Amino acid sequence: MADTIGDLIDKLTIANIRLWHLEDEKRDYSNSKKSLTEEEVKSLLHKINQTNKERNSLIDQINAAIRVLVDKRHGKDSSMTFSYEELLGSGKNKFYSGEDK
Repeated sequence: MADTIGDLIDKLTIANIRLWHLEDEKRDYSNSKKSLTEEEVKSLLHKINQTNKERNSLIDQINAAIRVLVDKRHGKDSSMTFSYEELLGSGKNKFYSGEDK
């Protein structure tokens, strides 16, 4: 089953929070006298890049889901591969799997 719109919005919220924390971490090091090693800088920039890609993907998925619902409301067959029933379903209620601990 596809993620519901609520699941996608939940994941987007988590991705946004992760991105804010990573950018805060980057600013904290930029504003302090501490210096990061080249490897630490690369790791932090990689995490920011990956999280931003996840965020953009989730935005695209939410837009596609809304398109399905709009098509359904107007009596059109959607070109998307998931149904409006799946998008409005009960959801999965699980933790976001893309989070590194």
